[in-house]
Amino acid sequence: MFRLLALLLLLAAPAARAAEPPRIDVAFVLDATGSMGPWISEARSRINAIAHDLAEGDPRPQVRFALVRYRDRGDSFLTQTVRFTADIDAMKKALEATSAEGGGDTPEAVLEALQVGVEELDWDDRPGVLRLLYLVGDAEPTHHKDTPPLEDVLLRALERRIVIHSIACGSMEASGQRFFEEVARLSEGRPFRLADAGPRRRAESGHVSDAGAAGADSLAAAVSGSARAYSDAVGVGFAGRPVEATPLAVPAGPSGLIGAHVRLVRDAGAWADLWAAHQSLAAGGPPPAFDFDKEQILVLGGADAGLDLDNLSAAGDVRVAFVRAASPGVRFLRIPAAETPVVARDADEGAL
Repeated sequence: MFRLLALLLLLAAPAARAAEPPRIDVAFVLDATGSMGPWISEARSRINAIAHDLAEGDPRPQVRFALVRYRDRGDSFLTQTVRFTADIDAMKKALEATSAEGGGDTPEAVLEALQVGVEELDWDDRPGVLRLLYLVGDAEPTHHKDTPPLEDVLLRALERRIVIHSIACGSMEASGQRFFEEVARLSEGRPFRLADAGPRRRAESGHVSDAGAAGADSLAAAVSGSARAYSDAVGVGFAGRPVEATPLAVPAGPSGLIGAHVRLVRDAGAWADLWAAHQSLAAGGPPPAFDFDKEQILVLGGADAGLDLDNLSAAGDVRVAFVRAASPGVRFLRIPAAETPVVARDADEGAL
């Protein structure tokens, strides 16, 4: 009987291991100097949203958070570390205990803090764990004789398979922005730029490219969106949150728009140009009035190749429009305003 039980346990072990949930380690390396007060406040208020967003994946992952606070030499501390924890309340308490003080001159101990985040945090080094570090600050690094070289820190991050995303806050000087973008590029991460804190205004538009950082409308959006983008590495899928799209009534008639296109219109100037092209074969009037601070226009198809929208969803830091072929004609849809781009996918076969 004992041998039979032992055999059953042995056979069950691989299945038990296979059922283990995916793991995501998320660390914040956070500037805690005086100018960072609004951003620290946002981190406090957004940590629950970030945790909830990351836990929506299928299968549901185990997410741990850690924190490295940093200031500069001559302040009350250079760096302080809070080890990884899956207890969101504990991380909130750590953020509540993080005050914005010190600094004075612009540069801060960014490189020293990055080294602590990469080398001294208790990362889960097992295969299959997604390891993400977010550098959040508003100033470039100081340089002393014992300051670790950026290349050495990032090489160690690559060796440990830690992806570093940088989030540059506020009106940072150009040299600081270049540094934050370089950190992300050299560690296989993504650079983000947040224009303001507190009540959200529209951040800088665009998405990640060689030309610079992506605008994001909140700290939570930058963190959870980029984490979702990397989640395939550990087998976590995100179906996305539905985005409401409602038809925009336009006058019937021939259209000068040609091709099965998916176009996102974000501002009045682009809307006027597109409307003029659409009405070029008809005696069209001015474009319908639109409040682009609240809504945007999704334009599908053309006179010769129509498209219908199956659904629109927000997944990570993009919105995905699942479309299928339809009768010729242009369709206009109203969608909520957002900084994220719209990517088209064929509803039946994948990417267009």
